Amino acid sequence: MFLQTCMKKEYILLILIIIMLYVLFNIIQYKYREYTINTNIERIVALNHDIKTTIDRAQDTITYKSTKAYRNKVLKEQQGLKNRGEEVLYLTSESTYNRYVNNHILTEEEVPQTGVEKNSVTESMTNYERWVYFLFKKDIR
Repeated sequence: MFLQTCMKKEYILLILIIIMLYVLFNIIQYKYREYTINTNIERIVALNHDIKTTIDRAQDTITYKSTKAYRNKVLKEQQGLKNRGEEVLYLTSESTYNRYVNNHILTEEEVPQTGVEKNSVTESMTNYERWVYFLFKKDIR
């Protein structure tokens, strides 16, 4: 009889441990879902704020571009129109000004370089010849 009550107590303890583990599992699962939902809500709120900021900037730009001052500015810049009694100042660089005022031909040293060579060494080479030229500095044409 004592043995049977001991066995019953062990089973009861085992069942209680299983119930405790099940409840613990449910609590952890609930907390994980709550964390993912809160994270998604925060991400969506931040995205919503960014979108509102972009919309506000776009509305400010539209409002600015619909003003008469902006239209006047664009007409003056792009189409060269001016109002009556207005004098227009054209600002140029000193080298451009000197080129037209002094009426002399610029030498090669005075001409600004664009950084692109007109006659490139590798222009007429095949890909293999270019690789050999770049790696070994040998012209095998």
